[in-house]
Amino acid sequence: MPVATAVPTTTTTETASVHVRIGGRWIAGQALSRRTAQTGAGEVLISHHGHLVWVDETEVRQP
Repeated sequence: MPVATAVPTTTTTETASVHVRIGGRWIAGQALSRRTAQTGAGEVLISHHGHLVWVDETEVRQP
């Protein structure tokens, strides 16, 4: 597993319905939070049926 070189900052956003591309398919979820590393890479915390996962923001869209 790679070691992160930058400490991300987390900002809380309001919960929003989103679609997330995983394995070439778009699934529905809830965006709970966003974070941006010092390198500028952004991620979104997604909830899907009770599972939480950080996803690259380029894989998230509004329905």
